[in-house]
Amino acid sequence: MRVTVTQRGGIVGDEVTLVDLDTARLGDDIKHRVEQQVSATIASRAPADEIIGSDLLNYQLVVEDRGRKQALTWIDDGGKSAAPIRDLLSRLQGLS
Repeated sequence: MRVTVTQRGGIVGDEVTLVDLDTARLGDDIKHRVEQQVSATIASRAPADEIIGSDLLNYQLVVEDRGRKQALTWIDDGGKSAAPIRDLLSRLQGLS
């Protein structure tokens, strides 16, 4: 599974790749936990009203696995709705 997280918005507004990870390079135990958290993060993505704010961070999670590609976006207004992507990002950045 390849997991990529990019960020846009904020004061600068440029797109930055925060994580680009191939789970095949991880040990089996860590790989399994990361893949579970990625799946849980995807499942937590509920449709929401569009949040407007040019200075808000926008995260895009792209997951490529077995020929399938999913791309989901979160707008981080500091609330609970973006907590899963923030938690996943924290874990993945801790691996590098």
